[in-house]
Amino acid sequence: MSQDTEDLNRRLLRARDAMDRAYAEPLNVKAVAAVAHISEAHFSRSFRAVFGETPHSYLQRRRVERAMF
Repeated sequence: MSQDTEDLNRRLLRARDAMDRAYAEPLNVKAVAAVAHISEAHFSRSFRAVFGETPHSYLQRRRVERAMF
């Protein structure tokens, strides 16, 4: 894995962790992409490639999971 890929993965994990912490707040791709320090379009593409779902789908799934507990 290249250094660039590792850096991107760290940025995406940081953004996903922010989504997990603030799941109850109104979030949008622009705000979460800013956490990762990448553009909205690149964030959306990369998030889906790494985690297998869009940021929106991930956030909705997490909200449902949290509501079940």
